[in-house]
Amino acid sequence: MNIKSLYKFLSPKFQTIHLEYKVNPIPRFGWGKPAHEELYKTINSNRSVYSDLLKYYLQYKNVFRGIKTADIETNEDIIAWNNGHLPGLDIIALYSLLNYFKPEKYIEVGSGNSTKVAHKSIKENNLKTIITSIDPFPRANIDHLANNVIRKPFEDIDYNFIFELKENDILFIDNSHRALPNSDVTVFFLEILHKLNPGVIVHIHDIYLPYDYPNFMTERFYSEQYLLACYLLSNKDRFEVISPNFFISEDPELKEILNDVWQSKELTNVEKHGGSFWMKVK
Repeated sequence: MNIKSLYKFLSPKFQTIHLEYKVNPIPRFGWGKPAHEELYKTINSNRSVYSDLLKYYLQYKNVFRGIKTADIETNEDIIAWNNGHLPGLDIIALYSLLNYFKPEKYIEVGSGNSTKVAHKSIKENNLKTIITSIDPFPRANIDHLANNVIRKPFEDIDYNFIFELKENDILFIDNSHRALPNSDVTVFFLEILHKLNPGVIVHIHDIYLPYDYPNFMTERFYSEQYLLACYLLSNKDRFEVISPNFFISEDPELKEILNDVWQSKELTNVEKHGGSFWMKVK
């Protein structure tokens, strides 16, 4: 047992789960193996939409070139590259899609860097979007950047106001990533996602589909994307995938579209991949 594992075992901050048999947490798809065949076909089939949106993002290239890296940015209210949580393509997509859809409401479950991006886009593009932040412990001091704050675990709140979201409104999910009894992930997938109104834009973070979680993440035992995969495999007509950012990051043709942004000397050392998964409810 290394020092990090020992700390997690002893610290009251962490919770230990005991299984009656051992699990070998290794990727089954991607990472040296083929992608999940059906998921790849489903996601790849909408690549023309991804391409069009990536080209739309290019109009904000001067905005993105003006963002500093975290080691330089001193204003805690301003989003920075290499922040440790929200990688480059995800910042670009969130900033751009807010202006693309111009939602009346933007609800995020899990706050911090995403709140900074949303606030920046709303302010700079003169949007009237209302930010609601749901997070018991945001990763940054962002209460003053949101219009409404709920500092409780998602599974403990009265979430019925989410069903008031209309076409082009955004529900941004970046939570615990684990489907467990009474976890925020379980609540979202079993009680909310299938009830959302048509036209609502849904975002889920740390999604690698059509690939499995990477090796370096397997010991975290994330399981969220497996539930999402079940949705996509069993009911392809319920959701339209519009921006699967990790898929885009791994696709040479698609990721090349943003070269005009990334080739700027200011962004030489910026992490350029993404983990956001955007889709529209049909």
